[in-house]
Amino acid sequence: MTDALGPGAVARLLGVAPTTLRSWDRRYGVGPRERSPGGHRRYSPADVARLRTLCHLVGEGVPPAEAARRVLSSADRSVPGPRVPAASAAPRSSPALPVHGSGHTPTLRGVARAAMRMDSDLVEHLLQTAVERHGTVAAWEDLAKPLLYGMGRRWEDTRRHVEVEHLLSWSVSTVLRRVPAPLAAPGTRQRPVVLACLPHEMHSLPVEALAASLREAGLTHRVLGPCTPTEATVRAIARVGPRAVVLWCHASGDHDAETLRAVARTAASAPQRTAVYTAGPGWRGVGDTLRVADGHLDSLTEGVRVLGG
Repeated sequence: MTDALGPGAVARLLGVAPTTLRSWDRRYGVGPRERSPGGHRRYSPADVARLRTLCHLVGEGVPPAEAARRVLSSADRSVPGPRVPAASAAPRSSPALPVHGSGHTPTLRGVARAAMRMDSDLVEHLLQTAVERHGTVAAWEDLAKPLLYGMGRRWEDTRRHVEVEHLLSWSVSTVLRRVPAPLAAPGTRQRPVVLACLPHEMHSLPVEALAASLREAGLTHRVLGPCTPTEATVRAIARVGPRAVVLWCHASGDHDAETLRAVARTAASAPQRTAVYTAGPGWRGVGDTLRVADGHLDSLTEGVRVLGG
């Protein structure tokens, strides 16, 4: 079969992991119809077409078992294929993941199901596709953020599935780090934006989403990450001379106001103007201290608009 492909090539072609291909073959019988003389899996064009359809259905939120049944039912009955073992025909379902918001799209449901099955390869594939098709801001606001919120609700309600929350967070972070920057024009230089969490803040995924969105927009930035000491943020302002600083706070802490005042003082004394913005729900308890900031960023969309202006 000179036109047959190996598992690695098919996985790259479809954007899934080789382990996912093996799982679909073993559990649902959607795999190669033939083997090489050495017993290795080799995928014909018809096999690849079936798998492409399966990927499309799963990406639209159809459970893999149902998607496989549809693919196999539409296949050419004259070509014998591998039988689906009885135990695999009805795999144990995973509990549903609650999602936040009203737009429960098929893609969102598909990612939720993949996360509950601990299929990180499929989660990343669907998230990556969403970023490439719709952009980082839309993928975060309409897909990743509702899923993460829903996972947090599930843990609060049941104290279960923390492993799914960790897997989902890691997958989201992985996809955000892959967002490429556009090619800069020769000689183009701009003062960066500094993104920092408060000293007690470990919840940094929204900062990663803002960083990826700025990178996608071609805006220079420096990320200091979770639990950034106040003195480190102050030193960063002095060293890089940013045009803006964003302080992220998810949950209020005892010294939030002190950190904001210290950063605002440093920014005000900088040779060039440095704007200071707050972001995150944790700033609600700070009160009048917020007046020392130039503004509060309520969403990723607003953050990219304001920082890119």
